[in-house]
Amino acid sequence: MTSRNSKKFSLSKQVWIILGFIFTGIGTIGLILPLMPGLVFFIIASYCFARGSRKLLRALLSNRHVGPQIMDWKRGKGMAVKTKVMAISTMIPSMGFSAIYLVNENWVKYCIAACGVVALMVIISVKTKK
Repeated sequence: MTSRNSKKFSLSKQVWIILGFIFTGIGTIGLILPLMPGLVFFIIASYCFARGSRKLLRALLSNRHVGPQIMDWKRGKGMAVKTKVMAISTMIPSMGFSAIYLVNENWVKYCIAACGVVALMVIISVKTKK
């Protein structure tokens, strides 16, 4: 009976690790695409790795690009001004270009604009790190 429980626990860890890798991949895409918030997915990945593998969690947190941002978020310090400016300055032009030049349907343009407004409000509302 003990071996069955340990297999179940091991499988659970494997699922958390797989989810961690999936969210890390999505977060990486989010770092490249200005329309997607990469940090949110890295925070979710850190949650998954914390349940599946401390070694992978340490690797994620030691990453020089996202590790400090994840730790600041977890400690309630917020986003750095530089990060906010970078997010806003890349998001607005890319969403504007997409809505104006890449999409023909008006309802899709309105959806892009609405998502942009919501994302902008979220970025502005997050505490600014000193």
